[in-house]
Amino acid sequence: MWQSQKGISLLEVLIAILIFGVGVSMALRMLPESSSVTTRSRNMTTAMNLAVERLEELMSMPYNDAALSQGNHSDPLNPIDLHYTRSWIVVDDNPVLGMKRVSVMVRFPTSSADSSVTLNTFITSRR
Repeated sequence: MWQSQKGISLLEVLIAILIFGVGVSMALRMLPESSSVTTRSRNMTTAMNLAVERLEELMSMPYNDAALSQGNHSDPLNPIDLHYTRSWIVVDDNPVLGMKRVSVMVRFPTSSADSSVTLNTFITSRR
């Protein structure tokens, strides 16, 4: 009679090693891509936070403040964290008389096309 065999054969060990090796190699191939996606997300989040921060500062200023005068403005702290450049554009009487359209832009160096964040708001003289 056949006796039940105990243990594993060399073939089973080799198949297990092969499956493990394929899994590890696939995981290693994904690491560079996941790292670049993580870096891009971190840059976008930081840029968004910097834009929101500046927009809130501008909204709290008096309507006739120099930082809200018509034209292009550059942040004196540029580059921020040696990586981000923040600026804003103010357009008077847009969309109506007595309002200002303010656009805050934060840019950062990257190889992708979406390397900036722009936020817009309107500020009125009636506060």
